[in-house]
This record gives sequence, C-alpha cells and structure tokens, in this order.
Amino acid sequence: MLDSRNHYHKITQWSITIVLSVLLTTVCLSNTYNTQSIIGLCIAFLLLCVIGLTYKTKAIQQLRPLILLISLVYFGFVAGGCNCILFYFQGFILFLMGKSFYWISFLVILTIILTSITFGSIWCGWLCWLGALQEFLYQSNSLNILKTKKSQKILIGVQVFAFVALIFWVIFSRRPVLCSYDPFTSIFKLKIFNWIGYITVPLLLLSSLLIYRPFCRMLCPIGLMMYGVKYLPFAKKIELTNCTRCNKCVKHCKMNAIQEGEILKTCIMCGECKKEECKSFIF
Repeated sequence: MLDSRNHYHKITQWSITIVLSVLLTTVCLSNTYNTQSIIGLCIAFLLLCVIGLTYKTKAIQQLRPLILLISLVYFGFVAGGCNCILFYFQGFILFLMGKSFYWISFLVILTIILTSITFGSIWCGWLCWLGALQEFLYQSNSLNILKTKKSQKILIGVQVFAFVALIFWVIFSRRPVLCSYDPFTSIFKLKIFNWIGYITVPLLLLSSLLIYRPFCRMLCPIGLMMYGVKYLPFAKKIELTNCTRCNKCVKHCKMNAIQEGEILKTCIMCGECKKEECKSFIF
C-alpha cells in the first residue's frame, strides 16, 4: 500500500514538473510584466521542482542554507524585493475580481499551490526570501510559551484574521495595498518609505531575532494557504507512523510543528527533523 502510494506520488511529481516547465517557459516569453522578474520566478519554480524531487537526499538537505541564502541575496537585495510574494497574492485576489492585468500574479500563486500539493510546503521552507531573511536573523527562541500546541492554534487564529482582513482590504481598495507598507521591501531596498516603516521594520527585525519566522507564523497569507492545502487528502506532507514519542526530533523543529507525536500542518518541510533519522517519518 505504501509502495503504491509512493509510486503514485512519483508519477504525479514528474508530471507536474513537466507541466510547470512548459507553463513557466510560456510566461518567460510574455511581455506583460518585467522580463527579468518573470525569468527569475521561472528559475525559482524550476528549482522548486528539482528540490521537490530530490529533497529526501542528505546532499540536497545540506544545501538548504545555501539555497535560502542565494534566494535571499538575489530575490531580496539584488532584485530589491520586486518579486514580492505579497504583491502576487494581492494580484491573485484582484485577478479573481476581474482585473485581467494581474494574470501573472494568478499564475504565480496557482503554481505555488500546485507545487505544494505535489511536493509539500517546500516553497516556504526552501525558497521564500521573506522566510529566509527571518531565518538568518533568528538567534534563540526564549519565548517558551510559543512552543505549545495551544499556542500554535492561537498563531493560526491570528494568521486567519490577518488573511481575511487583507482580502477585504484589497477588495475595497481594488489595488495592491501592501506595497507601500511592506517592511520586507523597505529592508531589501535599504530605504524606509513612510512613518509606518519606522514601526514595522524594527518590529520585524527584533521579533525575528527572538522568534523563528514570526511573520510566516502569524501574518503571511501564503503560509496560511499552504496550511490549508495540507487538508487535501492527496496533498504531499510529512507523516508519522508508529511514533514512540521519544521527542528526539522535537528539538530540531524550530517551527514547533511536532506536537504529541503528531506533525502539525504548520510544517514547512525544512527536513531538520530528519537529522535524527527516525524510522517513524514518512516523507
């Protein structure tokens, strides 16, 4: 049963990879958006497919910090955050509202959803430059209250509220409202654009020092979408079987996604828990 399921996943993964390759090549040839930004995204998604097909190996897991660093440097500081995933999410909503100009945003978010169904939340754990910035800033999680299962539910509740609020904000404004207030753009461009930035930028930097990926866990709309994707019965995710609850893997999970012998849907597929090489995991 397990072998047949793995075989099915393998066929699906290769099929999705081929489809995405053709799809993203078509997008690269489009003149609708900035060509450099689109080509960069295409490379990112193709790399995502490669990681999705190989992330079980120790070699690729050892390269994860380097991949995150390259993503942070190129998409963050070199591109100045112009490939902001928050912009694409807002464009996704505007496209659904009938604004056809944002079709690339729709395609980007759809691609992230498809790859997450096929490979798991690899986008969040391996390529997202917003998450990479927070991860490299992180020093020590001294807030033990955030490590409990109850606290994880509270964080999800906050994230749901922020998600709904952003959607309504975009619907009523009929434009990408976050572009002027996004602290990540200010950091990547090394410039604060308004007085709100003087609050949000220090808050983001300070919280990232104390909490592992605070924005990802409390505010990111893409993170919440990845959470929702895992409710699909055919979506790829890490599972546990015959767990002895030795909790050896727990110390490696900075997302606190392993609770009481269960892997929560907040898991970002970083693979850190595999350092214990526990046979209870099913990747």
